[in-house]
Amino acid sequence: MSYETLAQVQGDKEAFFQQPAKSLKELQTTNSLPVRQADELEAMNAKGFTLIEIIIVIVILSIVSAISIKFLADSLRIYTMTVNQKTLLDEGKLALERMCRDIRDANSITTPSSGGSSSSGTLLSFTRTHATAQDSAGDIIQFILSSGTLQRKAAARPTVDLASYVTAITVTRGTSPNNEITISLTLSRTTSGETLSVPLQTNVIPKNFPIDATYTYKNFKNYWEEEEST
Repeated sequence: MSYETLAQVQGDKEAFFQQPAKSLKELQTTNSLPVRQADELEAMNAKGFTLIEIIIVIVILSIVSAISIKFLADSLRIYTMTVNQKTLLDEGKLALERMCRDIRDANSITTPSSGGSSSSGTLLSFTRTHATAQDSAGDIIQFILSSGTLQRKAAARPTVDLASYVTAITVTRGTSPNNEITISLTLSRTTSGETLSVPLQTNVIPKNFPIDATYTYKNFKNYWEEEEST
C-alpha cells in the first residue's frame, strides 16, 4: 500500500469518528420505522377501551336504567292508587256521616221495614223530628241510589248527591223494638286498568223513637236534638 492510499484511509477514519453521534430517538426515527409504529399502537391501547369493555358497560347501564324506570313507574302507580283510594274513602265516610246525623233525629222509619233491608231504589225513608237550617220539623227524608250515585232527597228541597262510584249499598233495620240501622257501603273505581274498592259499614240508632220498656237507653222520646255547630 502506498503512502497516499494509507493517508486517505486514515483520513476517512478520522472523518467518520468526528461525526456527531445520533440519539437513540433519531436512530429509531430514521432507521426503525416499525419500532415507532409499535410504540404508537401501544400508546393508543393504553389510553382507550376495548370493544368488549364498551359492550359490558352498555349492558350494565341498560340493566340499571331498566330497574330504575320500573321502580319509578311502580312508585307513580302506587301513589296514584293511594290518592284515588283516599278520595273514595273520604267520599264514603262523608256520606255515611251525613246519613247517621239525619237518622239519629228520626222518630219513625218507613223504609226499610222492621227486620228488613233494602239495597236499591229508596234505601231509607224516615220522618225528621227537629228542624235544621236545611230541613223543617216533620220533613220526610229519603236516601236513594240512582245510577251508582247515593242521593239525599227532602221535601221542598233539591236532591243532593252524597257519593259517586257506589257499587253496592245495603240498609238493614233491626226487628222492633230494636230499630238499629246498619249501613254497608262499597265504592269502586277503575283507573289506568286498576280497580279500587273501598268497603265501609256503620251502625246508627234513632234517638227520638217512642220510648219502650226494653230499649229505653237507646232513645230520648223526642228530646234528643243535635246542637248546631258554631
